[in-house]
Amino acid sequence: METVNKQVITAKPDRSTERRKSHFKPPVKRLMLPSIIFVALVTQIPFLITLYFSLHQWNLMRPDLGRAFAGFANYKQLLTSASTWSVIQNTFVLTVGALLLCLMMGMAFALLLNRNFFAKGLVRTMLITPFFIMPTVTGVIWKNMILDPNFGFLAYLSQQLGAGPVEWLTHHPLLTIMMMIAWQWTPFFLLVLLAGLQSVPEDAIEASMLDGAGKAGQFIHVTLPHLLRYIEVASLLGIIFIMQEFGLIYVTTSGGPGYASTNLTFQVYRTGFQGWDIGGASAVGVIIVVLSVLMMTLLFKFLRRTFQGELS
Repeated sequence: METVNKQVITAKPDRSTERRKSHFKPPVKRLMLPSIIFVALVTQIPFLITLYFSLHQWNLMRPDLGRAFAGFANYKQLLTSASTWSVIQNTFVLTVGALLLCLMMGMAFALLLNRNFFAKGLVRTMLITPFFIMPTVTGVIWKNMILDPNFGFLAYLSQQLGAGPVEWLTHHPLLTIMMMIAWQWTPFFLLVLLAGLQSVPEDAIEASMLDGAGKAGQFIHVTLPHLLRYIEVASLLGIIFIMQEFGLIYVTTSGGPGYASTNLTFQVYRTGFQGWDIGGASAVGVIIVVLSVLMMTLLFKFLRRTFQGELS
């Protein structure tokens, strides 16, 4: 028996052809490089400076002491203070509560606007108007025109119903600020979720109808999985901006009574601009970044586990 040795000839790629192909490919990475460098310089250099200051003792009211390296003394002082944990709790409750309100109200309004009716454009414009009002203006409007116990709209409504006026900013400061944030940021969630609803494939809806799914079944099994990406984006930006809320608190409660409505962002102002403690304020800023990343990570893990990997 003869053995036939078959030689497998492998064709070597033509280097000139590869060069021509790479030459005609769009230089995506090279075009993105300037913007990446710019974003890194704008965001990371200030954060590194803040991290540097957080490791130093520097009080502007005591220039004779200068700026001395203190290690983690500022963090130790913050984490051993009872007021700091109260402020962290306020920040968590305010962020999560406002985020849930914005998601629920944004979803409700998006479902209402995802249909044709008379004056739809006018209604949509009116609903997104609060998003374009400055936070300080929002705080002044709510404080003086709506929540004022003597001349506000809610006081007038309570009087008509035979009940006494409620000093919302004194008795329920955190809840009141949460409602203001929800009023201001719900239009943003509305726009994002409405864009997601308008991009739901019609064939998927028709297939679910053929399978006998009702409106609730279509929303749970077709619409909601499609909206997960949009919910993720809206929640990400919502956490970032709601945790940075300062203007509403400044013009309404100034963080009071006591620390009842102080979040971490306002604590930076109190420490840095009222106490003139640059090191302590920088340490609070670093804690804000850490908590923001932690909350976003936990939120995304919760979404992925709840919807069984639809986001992955």
